[in-house]
Amino acid sequence: MFDQLFTLSFAVMLIVVYFSGIIRGYTGFGSALLTVPALAILFGPVQAVAIEILIEIPVSIGLLPKAMKSFEKKTVLPILLTFVIFVPLGTFLLILIDPNIVKIVISLFVLFSVYLLSQQSQIKSLISTKANLIIGALSGFSQGLTGMAGPFFATALLARGDSSSITRANIVMLSAAIIGLSVASFFIFGLITNQTIFYALMASPAILLGAWTGSVLFEKYSSKNFKTVMLCVLIVSALFTLFDSLYFR
Repeated sequence: MFDQLFTLSFAVMLIVVYFSGIIRGYTGFGSALLTVPALAILFGPVQAVAIEILIEIPVSIGLLPKAMKSFEKKTVLPILLTFVIFVPLGTFLLILIDPNIVKIVISLFVLFSVYLLSQQSQIKSLISTKANLIIGALSGFSQGLTGMAGPFFATALLARGDSSSITRANIVMLSAAIIGLSVASFFIFGLITNQTIFYALMASPAILLGAWTGSVLFEKYSSKNFKTVMLCVLIVSALFTLFDSLYFR
């Protein structure tokens, strides 16, 4: 297995993982935007997702301490409550609903929200406990059905118009919860193999270094550029998902 450390595929994996770590460290989410498509080409889709969620564990551990000091319980807890409830529903409906249709709808929602946020600082209708419960339900449903929740709740949290530190902390907390649920699910269904663990262990230093770089950039430039970077990440995520759903069904 160790002879795979000296292959071109492994080198590409480390580079991709490092840059995905920068996105994760700066925004609080979004690493899968780079890692999953690239790793799917190298190792197949299932192992790509498995590697991604495993390397997210040390990143989440590293980002959580500071996020726990800044996140808003009144925002995060209602979202988590309905998120956990609706994840199984989304998974159950996999047999009834085409996930690609849901991905298209979410992508269009994200693009429309990004347009609104480029014109104004916040969307006031998203600042309430009721809105948080709805965001959590829709994010959980999306996660269970498509495995994609980050762009949805990140857009909604950005639309609240909170400071960059609070927004990022809220996103980090929710991302950590999603990673925890995903890891548990993958282990339960036997999707974590020895090879997956091996690649994840080898890639972890790269994503940790990237996350550290992203965190440093956030501390230095967040006040001016956080919203712009977030909107760019959301646009790329939505367009990629839309393209993938329309042309690779």
